[in-house]
Amino acid sequence: MTSPILPEHPPEGADMGLLLVVIASGKDLQQRVRDLSSIPADPRMCVVLVVHDHAEGDDSARLTALDQSGHHAQIPRDGARIVPGTWFLAPSQMVVSLEQDRFRLRLDQRTPGERGVIDTLLVSAAQAWGRFAACLMLGEIGDGDGALGVTTIKDFGGLTLATADPAQVASDPSPAESAALVDELLPAAAVGARLTAYLRHLFGNDAIAPESAVELQSLNQIATILRSATGHDFHGYKRATFLRRVQRRMQVVQASQLEAYLEILRSRPEEAQRLFNDLLIGVTQFFRDQKEFDFLQKVIVPRMFEGKTAQDQIRVWVLGCSTGEEAYSIGILLREFAETLDAPPHLQIFASDIDGRALAMARVGRYPLGIAADIAPERLARWFVKEADTYRVVRELREMCIFSQHSIVKDPPFSKLDLVSCRNLLIYLDADLQSRVVPLFHFALKPRGYLFLGNSENVSRHARLFSPVERSYRVFHKIAFEGKIHSDFPLAAALQAPPATQPALRPAVPSHGLVRLGERIAERHAPAYAVIDEQFDVLHFSSQVGRFIHPNSGTPSLNLLNLAHRDLRLDLRSALDKASLEQRPVRLSAAMAHGEVRTGVEIIVEPTADPQQSSRGYVVLFKELATAPTAPMPADEALATRDEHVRALEHELRVTRERLQAMIEELESTNEELKSSNEEYQSLNEELQSANEELETSKEELQSVNEEVTTVNGELGHRVQELAQANSDLKNLFESTQIATVFLDNELRVTNFTPAVTDILPLVEGDLHRPIAHLKCRLAYDELQDDVRRVIRTLASVEREVEDPATAERYIVRVLPYRSVDNFIGGAVVTFTDITQVVQAQRALRDSETRLRTLVEGIPQLVWRSLDQGSWTWSSPQWAAWTGQQPSESAGLGWLAAIHPEDRAATHAAWTAANELGVLEVEHRIGNRQRQAYRWFHTRGLPVRDERGNVSEWLGTSTDIDELRRPRP
Repeated sequence: MTSPILPEHPPEGADMGLLLVVIASGKDLQQRVRDLSSIPADPRMCVVLVVHDHAEGDDSARLTALDQSGHHAQIPRDGARIVPGTWFLAPSQMVVSLEQDRFRLRLDQRTPGERGVIDTLLVSAAQAWGRFAACLMLGEIGDGDGALGVTTIKDFGGLTLATADPAQVASDPSPAESAALVDELLPAAAVGARLTAYLRHLFGNDAIAPESAVELQSLNQIATILRSATGHDFHGYKRATFLRRVQRRMQVVQASQLEAYLEILRSRPEEAQRLFNDLLIGVTQFFRDQKEFDFLQKVIVPRMFEGKTAQDQIRVWVLGCSTGEEAYSIGILLREFAETLDAPPHLQIFASDIDGRALAMARVGRYPLGIAADIAPERLARWFVKEADTYRVVRELREMCIFSQHSIVKDPPFSKLDLVSCRNLLIYLDADLQSRVVPLFHFALKPRGYLFLGNSENVSRHARLFSPVERSYRVFHKIAFEGKIHSDFPLAAALQAPPATQPALRPAVPSHGLVRLGERIAERHAPAYAVIDEQFDVLHFSSQVGRFIHPNSGTPSLNLLNLAHRDLRLDLRSALDKASLEQRPVRLSAAMAHGEVRTGVEIIVEPTADPQQSSRGYVVLFKELATAPTAPMPADEALATRDEHVRALEHELRVTRERLQAMIEELESTNEELKSSNEEYQSLNEELQSANEELETSKEELQSVNEEVTTVNGELGHRVQELAQANSDLKNLFESTQIATVFLDNELRVTNFTPAVTDILPLVEGDLHRPIAHLKCRLAYDELQDDVRRVIRTLASVEREVEDPATAERYIVRVLPYRSVDNFIGGAVVTFTDITQVVQAQRALRDSETRLRTLVEGIPQLVWRSLDQGSWTWSSPQWAAWTGQQPSESAGLGWLAAIHPEDRAATHAAWTAANELGVLEVEHRIGNRQRQAYRWFHTRGLPVRDERGNVSEWLGTSTDIDELRRPRP
């Protein structure tokens, strides 16, 4: 359903007013007319009445009934103007719609798939009058006509009401589909007061304030309250639509400002649920938009089956499925095509919505008779079973659909889908939310999967993800995108891994042997020392080593090269490398500065090993010298010889060269290590990036699989509940029924039975699946097995009357085929009905009738039986013997021919008076055909009354009184 544009006022040229469309059920029109008396006569309101069974009926009689209720109505003509304060009656056999402020009428010549009469009127009223349109439903409308109209009225901001008995309102009923969608269900007597209050509110607050910062803040607060109350977030809902639904609820609860409505939401928790239900108005029907579904059937469905075998699967996801019509429609298309294949793939449809009430109806799969207008007759016969006044989808269609309460905003999508149908859902989401949802569809679909959208929706902003198959039908196929599509999974934030922390300091496990060796060596040299392993990580410090330690800032490290004084690190590295290479003690001199004081230091590195643990290491000793060996010669040492000065310079130059060479070698080694490490890190980074993408994809797939499993579990849970309820009902039915019944399969084995049958067949709980031939029936019924086999073979029921030889009890045995819900013959049902009392009563009745007949035929009176006004249905043999009339001649009013012509008028008058007096008394002459003479008879009759006191027939006699009437000599 496209997002409507609300008219702020009625059409131009019409006075300000409310248009009220009243839908009256034709089942009890007199009661509905009495209900109309509560509607106030208000000059601001125009009322249009539609009688539901409007294809039949007398409009003149309906106008008369309306006049008697105090409302003068008229039948509109095509083009007639709508005038506030006026009542109109929609004419029979016409389809009425509204165009601006005018009526439009046409003959009711609808074809299957067209809207119903009520839906047509309500939808046009909503489109023409917007929030100034209202609907009132009097009585239940059972065929579904009106459901679309009610939701459209609500979508445009109008008020919808329905009436019910006060007791029904108090017990929270489950009314018909259209009545279940209304804003309020209330007694008929309360309609007048509700409409009066609504008119007062509507015309006192008809101006819609422009959008403001305060309004936006209030809407955000309302969305937050909804999220807390229902768990569903509407912050991404299109603002205009959200505001329209909020304003509609404001009209219903008569709140004039958003702040006032916020207070109502906070103080009435049930109002949040009602607003949530309003936001979930689901307008759907079978094969809605027939051209699009024809394209789906002829083009898309065959492509989906290409290359599929019986081992494959076709998976479809229908979003916003509401009550399931669209999901079942797509299921019918898939199943019809699958039936043309020899080995079709498995079909699976996931249908999701956030409206639990709608999903409950979808799971039942039962729809009103009105769906016959949307579905071709052959499809209706193939895919639906008529049950009372509803149609139920067949089992195979129901079982291929899994219905789940799922939110595309907060729940992960399904995956590996061939088709995603998201029709008329995106139009309610803002641009930001749409940009998050569409990539999810791309993720969910298989390569070359299809996306099916509504007429007002497109994915033009995602041209790199989807390409149109046929733009006019809003069908798109997935584009294989080589780059990474970062689908914003709803659960991504919750499932993100915590930020990586710095690696923990690797604990160095000391080698006790090395420590002891180091202690002994240190005793021969200096007290300041450190014991390190092959990686130069410190295993042990001496207490005097502190002067030679100066750690770097930042991440702590146990590596001696990072801990040593900055001035000693280069010489220490050179000594360690040389000792590691030559595996002998190394000595060198260095200098370090503490402030402005420079101190000479001798560094001794001695390799060592622990034979027991096969570990190697080094002992590093630091000896502090009195002067720095590399310090320049003081200028005042004039007494030093030239040779000593040269030797000092040569020593300094040699040390510098050694340091430079060590630095060059270390730099080259470091460069090589860095180059190698860089290449390794690049390779590792690529591997990690690839692994991360695979893990992210796997995570998304696992989320989708988890959502699918959750959905299947939910569906199975509902089915288990339904099965448990059915088993409970069946158990109570079996225990309460007095009819002995046994269920047999095709092999004549017992599958179930009622407790009452144990009096006839010796059955116990352990006899399930036992052949019926093993049980001896106490009735004289040897033909039981033959009858069951014949019924299973011919599908024709068998009925017999049998007797219990021991007690002379009589039973009617009926054998009927056992039909599953799919019309599969799974055996037979045998019932035993005790008719002993009925047989005895019939025998007593026959005996009584025989005695009565003997009595009647033995008395001299003429006996007869008649309907009102003397229409005879039976006469005794004495009548035929006297008058010569056969029973067929005296039937009806034929007996009057035997009455003297002069007495016929008096006889007729007596019958007329008898209906009022309750007795027939008349004296007249009855002729004897054989003797050609008349004799006087006294005829007396009494009425026979039924249990309600109504006269069902008359019984009477005619007694010969001729001797009394004739004068005596």
